[in-house]
Amino acid sequence: MPASLLSPDSPASDRGRELLDRFPELTDVPGLPQARIVNEYILGRRSGELDVSGRPTDGTFIAAEAVAALPYDLIVVDDAQGLQAKLLGELAPVTTYNDRIDEARIVAEAAPSAVPSADWASLRSSEDPDHETWAIVNAPKATQALAETIAALHAHVTTVIVIGRSDSMSRAVNKELARGFARVDVSPGVGKHRMIIGSRRLSSPSLPSFPKHNTIDHPVAGQLEVRAHGACFSGTKNDEGSALLLTAVSTETVVSTETAAGTETAVSTETAAGTETVAGAARDDDQSTAVPESILDLGCGNGWLLTAAMSVTKAAHGVGVDVSKAAVASAAETAAANDIEVDVVLADATDTEALVDTLASADIDGPADIDGPAGSGGFDLILLNPPFHQGTTIETDTAAALMETAAALLAPGGQVLTVFNSHLRYRESLQTHIGLSEQVARTSKFTVVRSRKA
Repeated sequence: MPASLLSPDSPASDRGRELLDRFPELTDVPGLPQARIVNEYILGRRSGELDVSGRPTDGTFIAAEAVAALPYDLIVVDDAQGLQAKLLGELAPVTTYNDRIDEARIVAEAAPSAVPSADWASLRSSEDPDHETWAIVNAPKATQALAETIAALHAHVTTVIVIGRSDSMSRAVNKELARGFARVDVSPGVGKHRMIIGSRRLSSPSLPSFPKHNTIDHPVAGQLEVRAHGACFSGTKNDEGSALLLTAVSTETVVSTETAAGTETAVSTETAAGTETVAGAARDDDQSTAVPESILDLGCGNGWLLTAAMSVTKAAHGVGVDVSKAAVASAAETAAANDIEVDVVLADATDTEALVDTLASADIDGPADIDGPAGSGGFDLILLNPPFHQGTTIETDTAAALMETAAALLAPGGQVLTVFNSHLRYRESLQTHIGLSEQVARTSKFTVVRSRKA
């Protein structure tokens, strides 16, 4: 693949190099190749060297006045490192939108001149019909996330440019763009990346609506309605780990069975091979289960687990926390759809001090102790289903940070129930960060561990 969209000796190429030379500190920062491609595309379009697909015009007549100022302004979506906003801000006014608030903070630091948008509803169209607004969308993994992004942007932009790795830019991207735009072009690949461009906005688009609806049936909670926005992890589906965790919740907080060795939990869960029963760790005979007064779900996703846990335990207060705007909206709508009252907070649960402050300052009708210092606790039951991927890379730092936060927000006598892929072996880490940790359920893929403060 070529190293650039532009010929090496073109005026636009010279302008692009000059711009990059102004930011030598960005040379080795992840995300620079995508920012450079979009930068070249805009410069090439403005000079008339590139057509709408990002290919050389080869002498085709281009009216200079029609392209010289393209675009009038830009909307940059889910630019994780802020490099696109930083570089493109030198060419046109930039508005940014990030689903994850931790990434939004990074973008704000990298590109302070860009205007952050808190949500899709706050986006505004240019009042001048001759001004073109282009959106740069960093291709998400989930097609539903892209579909909702395009639907949200459609009324505000004239062109949508989706950029991502060439090997992950499937025909689904073309299909979603075609729902709202009459023309869809695929750019040449540059390095490992390429763009797919939607232009000529349709006046009568066939755009999908969100949130999506589904029903999840679980042996313990029964049927619950789930609602999910496009960027919400797992969408309206219930993952096997959360299903196992809910079964453990019902066992650990409501049901106990006496065995010769003491009190032991037994969990049945549906697997691909059928119904599998797994036994938990033995406990002292005098250790009893209790219905929790309050539940905290750190990383609540679509809200099914929190809603189901509230339904099963009849807890008085429930709080969900997630770093994703789509997840927070989904969790709130899932709970409301099932007539379950919970508070859902947009916050980074890996930042313990900030989360404690957020919960303390929020208008939450819940545990009184959360307004105390970190470590004072407040929640009787905390649920953890921590992520272990950052993109395609396996990482455990996020899980460790969530464990520390759980320890800080756990009430005396409370418990943390954590589910994880069994190969990750988190029990030792839970023991270190929280306290006494015992396995209570296990299948061929997932393990649930109960942790209590020492």
